[in-house]
Amino acid sequence: MRRRWKIFLITLLVLAAGGWWGLPWLLPLPEALLKPPPSSTLYLARDGTPLRHLLNEDGTRSAPPVKYAEIPPALVHALLAAEDKRFFSHGGVDLLAVMRAAWDNGRSGHIVSGASTIHQQLIKNTMPQTGKRTLGVKLAEALRARRLAMCWSREEVLAAYANRVSFGNLMTGAATAASGYFHKPLGDLTPAECALLAALPQSPARLNPFRHLEGVLPRQRRILDKMHELRWLDDEQHRVALDQKIVLQRFSGGFEAPHAVEMLRGGGHGETIRTTLNATLQQQVETIVSQRLESLKGRHVAHAAVVVLENATGAVLALAGSRDFFAQDGGQLNGAWAAHSPGSAMKPFTYLLAFERGATPASIVADLPVEFGTASGTYRPENFSLRSYGPMTYRYALGNSLNISAVRVLDSIGGAETLLPKLRELGMSTLTEDAAHYGLGLTIGNASVRLVELANAYACLARLGRFKPWTLLQDDRAAEERRLLGENESWLIADILSDNQAREMAFGSWSVLRLPFRCAVKTGTSSTFRDNWTLGYTPEFTVGVWVGNFDNTPMQDVSGVTGAGPIFRDVMLHLHEKHPATWFAMPKEIVRARIDPRTGKRLTPQTPPARVSREEFFIGGKLPAVAQAGDYDVRGRAILPREYAGWIASGANWLGDLVTTAETDARPELRITNPIPGTVVILDPDIRNHGNRLLLQAAGASQVRWSCKTLELSTEGAHTFAILKPGRHEIGVRDEASGLSAKTFVIVREE
Repeated sequence: MRRRWKIFLITLLVLAAGGWWGLPWLLPLPEALLKPPPSSTLYLARDGTPLRHLLNEDGTRSAPPVKYAEIPPALVHALLAAEDKRFFSHGGVDLLAVMRAAWDNGRSGHIVSGASTIHQQLIKNTMPQTGKRTLGVKLAEALRARRLAMCWSREEVLAAYANRVSFGNLMTGAATAASGYFHKPLGDLTPAECALLAALPQSPARLNPFRHLEGVLPRQRRILDKMHELRWLDDEQHRVALDQKIVLQRFSGGFEAPHAVEMLRGGGHGETIRTTLNATLQQQVETIVSQRLESLKGRHVAHAAVVVLENATGAVLALAGSRDFFAQDGGQLNGAWAAHSPGSAMKPFTYLLAFERGATPASIVADLPVEFGTASGTYRPENFSLRSYGPMTYRYALGNSLNISAVRVLDSIGGAETLLPKLRELGMSTLTEDAAHYGLGLTIGNASVRLVELANAYACLARLGRFKPWTLLQDDRAAEERRLLGENESWLIADILSDNQAREMAFGSWSVLRLPFRCAVKTGTSSTFRDNWTLGYTPEFTVGVWVGNFDNTPMQDVSGVTGAGPIFRDVMLHLHEKHPATWFAMPKEIVRARIDPRTGKRLTPQTPPARVSREEFFIGGKLPAVAQAGDYDVRGRAILPREYAGWIASGANWLGDLVTTAETDARPELRITNPIPGTVVILDPDIRNHGNRLLLQAAGASQVRWSCKTLELSTEGAHTFAILKPGRHEIGVRDEASGLSAKTFVIVREE
């Protein structure tokens, strides 16, 4: 009998051992457990601040999985105290807990306690739910839990559990819960907060802190007591944890930098996307936009966009695409990406190409009315002020943003065929038509471009000609830096755009463009005030601003200096509060020389003394010709070519008695210089006043009287304009002093 009992016991032990160590190997671990846990896409600022946490396909939100070493000890102990205090000693199934639960449930006649371990819960959470939980299902889960305990380390199991368990409110994983309930990283949780999180997995729907925090606190305190009992908290830590007031800070995924995040969505960049955005700067930029637009509300201005680039890396530090992403009037449209007409903001690239072809800042351009023949008719550029400025150095023509001068300069270097390929190289992807389509108007903004791409082209100027693609991704290494523009020429452009004196004629001495440090800056205003821009840079940062309306309606006389300019100024000042602005070192090839700005010629000790002079910068080997005695009359006036005669005699002559022409003392022939006979004018509804104001100009007369039987004439100061309408119109002029007269005619068509 004794022998039979021995055989029975041995057999029982063998069967038990086989069941404990062998049977689990007959069941595979869940496939979902062997794969990385699902992680919803998380967008982070460059310092790790969450910008937006998207939802998974099942509607839950889960942070990237954390390793065991990243879980704070207090949370480990809280989870074990709440779910499985013998986690590190049992074999995946806690037999003592099973017997205790069986005893408790048997005595009460119904289920009052459970005995599932963290291993078992992990198996249950990763197994497909097939319906009713029968005894067979639970037994299979227990066997798989045993296998898990034999295959994985305890640390791996606990990390997997912390990453996969639900903490309620669509939050999966401890890291997501720490952010969602306390807006904190996992490592910053206090023991009291850890205990609160550990209380939730038992019943996430019932134990909802956002609905009823007081209903969760009793379980949280029991967990703290258990942690103290198990010596995971000392007396002082236990007391402090019990006294801590739980303050919830709901974080539902965030919605920071919405336009920038939308630009990155769907790009397949990975589950955690580290952007280049500076979260604090982004908020400040959005505040500046909102405040400045509020002050323009009465002038029909609804939207603005801002891009801030870090020149050294090409990183986008801030990107605001509209005033408010949730605004009903198109807030979700991205003004940093939508293409708009840049106006004069395109001009610096024309002048830089001219410098590369031998021109200098002292080169003279005749800012006089001019017409160019095109396939669609005559193209006649017009300055913003509706006046002409005569002889202008390239420095002053660019500084004062003169349209006529820019078009003449572009024409002198080969037209749009020269400028367009360079703009495309600089990354302006919207310029898809051929050069003939844009024509000379390309330099004054007749082609729409994106703010972020134009800002990056300015950043190339800020790197003195070295191009680097802009990026929103922190680890982007897509393209290497390459030289696209000349270093010396780029330095000259920066010097001109930072010269307050060079833009004084158009913008005044103390405009918003005058900052307390050197800053290259350029404005742009499209026709009929639909868009205005301000772009500029220091060696450290480039800032681009667009202001306008997404419905393309014109603003009420808001230019780049009054609309985008104040936003630009505020952003640039904020950027350099903590980063003092520097300036570019002068390249060794740059030399200085004095010039006469009326002629652009160089002054030396041997030249006649000039009544006007200024110091100018040149690239070595590209100095202008030296002024000669024949360049001046006996009164020291600069003698200009004959084409300036009409301008000198007009009220537009801001140089007064400082200039003359060789024919001044002779009686000039009366002739109409604008419009020339046969001029064809196309009325265009997309430009100011439909382009229906035609400036009338004549040379060789001192007291002119204009006449036209078919057009209304308007006199404004010293200027007379014809108000155009379709048809053929004959225009006459008479010099009251000499009695001479002349005639011309124009043909006006509607577009």
